[in-house]
Amino acid sequence: MIRMLYQGLLIALALFSSASLTGKANPHRESADALGIEMQRFRQRAVFLEARQIARSGKRSALQPLLESLSDYPLKSYIEYEALLARPYSTDDAVQGFIENHPDFPISAQLRRAFAHYRRDQNRPESFLRFHQPTDADIDNQCFRASALWTLERIPEAMAATQALWLQGRSQPKGCDKAFSRWRRAGGLTQALAWQRYELAVLADEDRLAAYLERTLSEDQRALARQLTRLKQRPTRIDRYETIDFKASEQRVLADSALRAFVKKRPAEALVFITDLEDSGRLEAAQALEYRYAAALRLIREDNLALNDVLIPAALRTDPALIEANLIQLIKAGQFNALLTPLSQLPPSAQDSLRWRYWQARAELSSSDPAARESARIRFERLAGERDYYGHLAAQWLGISGSLADQSTTIAPERLLDLAAAPAAQRIYELSALGETLEARREWFQLIKPFSNRELRIAAGLASQWHWHDMAIATLAQAQAWDEVLERFPRPYAERFTEAARTQGVPVTLAIAVARRESGFWRDARSPVGAEGLMQLMPRTAQSVAKSIDLDTPTNLVLTDIDTNIQLGTAYLGQLLQRFNDNRILALAAYNAGPSRVQKWHTHPQPIDAFIEGIPFAETRAYVKAVLLYAAIYAQLSGRPEPLLYPYEIEQFSPNDSLPIGPGVFNETAPAVESAQDAALNPRVKHNAF
Repeated sequence: MIRMLYQGLLIALALFSSASLTGKANPHRESADALGIEMQRFRQRAVFLEARQIARSGKRSALQPLLESLSDYPLKSYIEYEALLARPYSTDDAVQGFIENHPDFPISAQLRRAFAHYRRDQNRPESFLRFHQPTDADIDNQCFRASALWTLERIPEAMAATQALWLQGRSQPKGCDKAFSRWRRAGGLTQALAWQRYELAVLADEDRLAAYLERTLSEDQRALARQLTRLKQRPTRIDRYETIDFKASEQRVLADSALRAFVKKRPAEALVFITDLEDSGRLEAAQALEYRYAAALRLIREDNLALNDVLIPAALRTDPALIEANLIQLIKAGQFNALLTPLSQLPPSAQDSLRWRYWQARAELSSSDPAARESARIRFERLAGERDYYGHLAAQWLGISGSLADQSTTIAPERLLDLAAAPAAQRIYELSALGETLEARREWFQLIKPFSNRELRIAAGLASQWHWHDMAIATLAQAQAWDEVLERFPRPYAERFTEAARTQGVPVTLAIAVARRESGFWRDARSPVGAEGLMQLMPRTAQSVAKSIDLDTPTNLVLTDIDTNIQLGTAYLGQLLQRFNDNRILALAAYNAGPSRVQKWHTHPQPIDAFIEGIPFAETRAYVKAVLLYAAIYAQLSGRPEPLLYPYEIEQFSPNDSLPIGPGVFNETAPAVESAQDAALNPRVKHNAF
């Protein structure tokens, strides 16, 4: 309650900001008034909750006395919204009036969608069209829209809407049948459109729909469909391409799909076949080049073909994506001395990226030429000033701390007060106080949509004041304010993370870095695949971990509970560290992609930076780099700087690496690590608090 009152004071003070800035107001009186307003707000919240319950019940007559007591409450409009929502037969004018009077409220869009659903269920086509937006992705609404247009004899619109519904590769709801029937009778279904939908169904692997659609095809089209179906079933059977005409419009799409499947399954054979097709004139040169590109990229990534192989035409040997794929294979193989030539072939913009600047230095460092090694040192020094994974790697080669590159700024209090006083900001604050996080987030994104970068920076400052860290982080990212390190790397729930980390034997910097990457500290975060909470745990994983640590009620887990999520997420991280011999790189990759995949990836000794660069999944590769960097940043912010990579981790990856990452590479007399830090670099014993 004390924290709520303290935070609420900012809102209350905003109401008096103009007076306070003039210097004429009594500060003691202002503080009392501000506290009084916050107490009034506290009472109004109780009234609001009561009024909302009544509004949802549809008893509009009982609302009036409560609405009068909420005359100046920021969320009063939400009561009117709930009252309309609870009465599906509210007049169109009443609903439209609310929407027009509240154009910037997210609930207006929600009300519009709700009444489109109501009017569909009520079979009121004209009213439905007043509320339905053509961009609405609800397929049932799209079908009803097409039918409504036919009912109202808006023929051109009806024809276009129905054709759009037809050209889908999946079965449509029964609600579309009426529109399809009218469309066919009006001559909308041509043989070309019948074939297009058949193609879409085949490409979507909708076999039942494709079989059904064959009845809409002509006799010749059905014969062709059978031929192309056989080709799709066995795309690597060269004899099944003999009668395929890659230039014919009706054959091109499905033949292309089959040939791409051939390239994916057997790229080396496909390269030869593509050459034969081009030589015989069956494939245009531009088409053949696309297939060769796909085959070459796959072969290079499988480490089966060097970029200068004779099968790759000269036009592709300078393609940046193929060069980068080749570079990754050389890096994975530890052939650093072979990187310089392909690096020089990259476009200047790519060469200037932090990634390839690092590997340029790494390649030069592998040389025995003193001039090349000196060039590597200079490159590392320039990179080390970047607050980036590669910048911190470069710093580690130099034996110095990675750069925070912090340029955090302070927002003038009056700017925060002005924004806090805005009606939308007050609605957001009240929604948050009531636990309506989703509605608060919708209001926030609506509020900042038109903001400039400067205004976004102020908004992020307000979010930080409210301890709304995920919104502050997201808003700073939208403003591209990357150097606001203190706000971009907050340390909420520090005591809880510290306690969980100590219990599970996990570096606290690593646990909090995982939460920062996974959710930005959004307690209610839920991913499309079902991961939940701060540390984005899958329910099944959480159940397993809960049982393993003897949690009292593992079957009733609430993963959006902060304590539960931190406890289980940190425990899972600790289990992965145990499984992978305290190696954070492998544990992080497993946290993101699963332990079994990581065991397949880590099959032979290789330099640690090469392994990270060669992680097959782009998402996992980026994840590992980011969390390592975040952990290093949090260590610096806590006053206990750590290297990006621990010495024992480097040793685990490549015991015989002649060029380990660590202090002393350019100074033969420097110690490997400072003696005061040496014992602390094992995560099993390091538990620095914030």
